[in-house]
Amino acid sequence: MLSFYDEHTYGKIMKIALQLSGQIRFWKQSCEYWIELKSKLEESGFDVDIHICGWKDSYTEFFDFSSFTTHNLIPINKDLLTNRGVEKSGKKAIMRRNQDPIMLMPLSYQQYWGSRYRRLYQKENNIQYDFVIITRPDLLFECDIVNILQEKKQEIIESKCTIFIPFGVTNSVGRKPIHPSRLCNDFMCLGTEESVNLYCNGFLHSYLQDSKSFISTNHTYPAMTCMKTNLLTKSINTPMKLRREDDSIM
Repeated sequence: MLSFYDEHTYGKIMKIALQLSGQIRFWKQSCEYWIELKSKLEESGFDVDIHICGWKDSYTEFFDFSSFTTHNLIPINKDLLTNRGVEKSGKKAIMRRNQDPIMLMPLSYQQYWGSRYRRLYQKENNIQYDFVIITRPDLLFECDIVNILQEKKQEIIESKCTIFIPFGVTNSVGRKPIHPSRLCNDFMCLGTEESVNLYCNGFLHSYLQDSKSFISTNHTYPAMTCMKTNLLTKSINTPMKLRREDDSIM
């Protein structure tokens, strides 16, 4: 593992990954936000890599991703956005859902590929992370995430087969927290490498199968993924919001 000891403090410096998966909006502001957050985390004693995975289109293909550890843009698969099924191993895998597919399928698909690209980078560079944070590039933390991670870091790495998620369903309407065993906030999750890798395989468990079970919303999808992969959930108080063009950097 590439976690190492600081020669000055003799304290373990944890190596963590920020995996950003999803549609890229307001790129200039978002890019500056994540780079500044990386800097703040490193000032607090973390060693941070940022991996980003999004759609490849006329909007994103000319972006400057040089400040990120890796970037991967996926060609838009229209079958995933419009069709009721996808082909896998010669079998028709039915996607069962009762909401607009553009709201649900793409995020899990990008998390899956974002995880695969991150793991490929790790394998090629012999890197392991103490824990991984999965979130979207168009989100902002509405909390002191640096301090929270400092306080929770030991609990996170000691919590095997566990995913940490924000309290309940957090949005601009301000719904009351809901127990994560029923619904999960899909804005962010974090955990050890092993736990997050299982979570990001939720795309395979939830969509590319022939069972009669189906995932109906963005919030039942992660909960069902945790159930299918035997992942436990713990709540963490990290409120977030969707970025708007005029949001400040930090």
